[in-house]
Amino acid sequence: FDFSGPHSEFDKALRLFLGHFRLPGEAQCIDRLMEAFAVRLFSFLGVGKPFESSDAAFILSFSTIMLNTDLHNPQIPVSKKMTKEQFVRNNRGINDGKDLPLEYLEGLYD
Repeated sequence: FDFSGPHSEFDKALRLFLGHFRLPGEAQCIDRLMEAFAVRLFSFLGVGKPFESSDAAFILSFSTIMLNTDLHNPQIPVSKKMTKEQFVRNNRGINDGKDLPLEYLEGLYD
């Protein structure tokens, strides 16, 4: 996957990657796919843009998939859906012990 140019932002790169297949139901398979995504994306972005390591991109990938599932699953009542504040709190310290910029996480949520 080429994550340069218009696909160099995390959310656009994740959409590009996930747009080519349907995620399998097995957690171990999802884990391997998202690890490959994170390593590849990090190799394009480099350190500090905004991730300190591919591990941070990996964790945020899972978190974003969970957010998407939560917000778009009609079986989850509106009162139980993840709020922006919860999403930000869930992602504290994932960037090698540091927080990703608040504006960055809020932008992903929106």
